[in-house]
Amino acid sequence: MNSAQEQLIEQWLDGSIDSAGETALSEWLSEHPEAMQRFVEENIRDQMLREAVRTEAVSSRVHEATSTPITMKRFSGRRVIASFAALAACLLFGLMWFRNPASDDPPSETFFTVAMIQNADLTWSVGDRLGPVTINLADGLMRLLFDDGVEVTLQGPARYQLIAPGRTRLHAGLLTATVPPGAEGFQVDTPTAEVVDLGTAFGIALDTDGQTVVSVFDGEVEVKSSNSEDRQLVREGEAVRVDSTQVRTSEFDANTYVKIWPASSGIVESTGAFLIAPPWPRRMGLVQSDSEIFVLPEGYAKELDEPLTLNITLPGDYRLESQLVADQLPAESRVRSFLLQFRPVDSGEREPDDVPLRADASELKRIVGDVTFDRPILGLIVRGDDLRASDGLFSIRGGQVPQKGRALELFGTPRDDRVTLSDDRRTVRLDLAAFGLFSDQVRVIVDQSLTKQGVDHETHWFSDSASFGCPKAIAVHQQRFVAGPGE
Repeated sequence: MNSAQEQLIEQWLDGSIDSAGETALSEWLSEHPEAMQRFVEENIRDQMLREAVRTEAVSSRVHEATSTPITMKRFSGRRVIASFAALAACLLFGLMWFRNPASDDPPSETFFTVAMIQNADLTWSVGDRLGPVTINLADGLMRLLFDDGVEVTLQGPARYQLIAPGRTRLHAGLLTATVPPGAEGFQVDTPTAEVVDLGTAFGIALDTDGQTVVSVFDGEVEVKSSNSEDRQLVREGEAVRVDSTQVRTSEFDANTYVKIWPASSGIVESTGAFLIAPPWPRRMGLVQSDSEIFVLPEGYAKELDEPLTLNITLPGDYRLESQLVADQLPAESRVRSFLLQFRPVDSGEREPDDVPLRADASELKRIVGDVTFDRPILGLIVRGDDLRASDGLFSIRGGQVPQKGRALELFGTPRDDRVTLSDDRRTVRLDLAAFGLFSDQVRVIVDQSLTKQGVDHETHWFSDSASFGCPKAIAVHQQRFVAGPGE
């Protein structure tokens, strides 16, 4: 403990500490558990001394007034220490939560859910509800879903501290964060920087020398050096490097986060031909590959303003147009959209008007793959008209360039397309064939219901017939979780 921390404790004890000092003291205590004992002991000694002085003063006043000596009731040392320790703990709890002055409500016990764990040995499981805690991730990946919709993904080795709703600290490692509209102000502190979201998706990497590199994938963030007033607004496609005294422009390098993209997008795994895209805009008409199905996360999770038409809503194997439906997913459903596209490389030897409606065997390219999401799939959109109608609901990425033959060809022949939705509603299997300027696209609509107050509600709207005219809400998972261990 240095003199600065000792001064903060003295200011806390005599009541002269300001809000900045309380913040600094609480952060320091959170990062140094060994100092917690010292803080409690100082509170106990201070309170016992004040009590002794108060008792002596009362005794003297009574004696002067009555000329009769009195005997104050004595308590055992163990009871006194226990009482003051409890008092100090209560004071400390209040200090730890002082950092959320915008709310007059007491802090929630939990405020985020473990959404995904991959190749990591942790004491928690997917679905666990947690509150203030420090996560030590030796290896692998972990994704967290906050109650306000913020999503954070960690790549090990990493150490990440959850302090309060909207306030976190990265001590080591790599993370990405997606902050939807309405959750602006989410903050990640590091040893050298304070990063405040202004509505965005961003990444933070800590160098081995302790410097912080912040990269913005969408929107903008404000970055401030921790020990100075030097700050900078960082926008999409920009990056900065921050040490303890300054913020400097840095090269934007998306390759730093290439291993984290699938998990941060909510994709558990993929097999076969799938390629997961990083989360920033691109024109889908320019994405071509003979060997990969391109998976594009379309913007942020959102609540639907109007009903959404789905063509596949039930698990099964779909090879015929007659199997498709036109079910309506209700407005106010909270969802996320993923656009899956297979478009072979076009040789450019023909004019667009000369492209035949059907290809011969030598031109046809076929591809097969499975992609699994961490949340249930509410439905798929595979018809051309419904794909176009839904382009603008999620982002402008899918509709910027005219695209030919977007719909799947479901005629049941070996030359046509085939799509399968798994029984657990989390895996889509695509068996696609395309050629020339034509592409195959599937829009996957994934449930993004939020968790609130320790209860995980995943409410899915399924149909018992071919129409959602009278939708039936089926709560497929509802469980109360307890808070996990904290540090």
